[in-house]
Amino acid sequence: MLENYFKLLSRDGLHGRDSKKRSMMRFRFSLFEALSILVLLSSVAVARPAVSIQQTDRVVVRGRVVCLNEQGKPLTGDCPDLPSAFGLKSNDGKLYRFLTEDTATAIFTDARVRARELQITAVTRSQDRLEIIKIQSVKEGKLYDLYYFCEVCNIITYEPGLCMCCREETEFRETPVPEP
Repeated sequence: MLENYFKLLSRDGLHGRDSKKRSMMRFRFSLFEALSILVLLSSVAVARPAVSIQQTDRVVVRGRVVCLNEQGKPLTGDCPDLPSAFGLKSNDGKLYRFLTEDTATAIFTDARVRARELQITAVTRSQDRLEIIKIQSVKEGKLYDLYYFCEVCNIITYEPGLCMCCREETEFRETPVPEP
């Protein structure tokens, strides 16, 4: 296929329709080159992850969610105005802070979630902050998955509020984790 391109491009003295054909062939070849380079660069980007996660960075912590003030200190009582920062006060008294940009913390805006004992599976990041992998509640020693469900669209989300599809209110659900 490329041989035909090179033969056509190397001809001298093309006029009229052949000149237009040659221009089109050059454009197609340039497009082919650009796409080849793009594919090559994207395969290199996929091969190397942006952030490496080591297995030792994964933690599982049980406790209750607390709202944090601007200094990163726990607020007393319930959250008066929902903050942008949350933490987890573990059962042994240690305070874990979540990344403020972690979108999984949106579930903590629901007082029902903050009132439960939770098991958080997370990855430690800079300054001993946690990035959430999974949030589960603990009742009588058993784990439950927490999520919001839209009956109309059959969509699961992890943020309270309206369904992203039909704009109806989603329903809070807490379902037992199946036994292994």
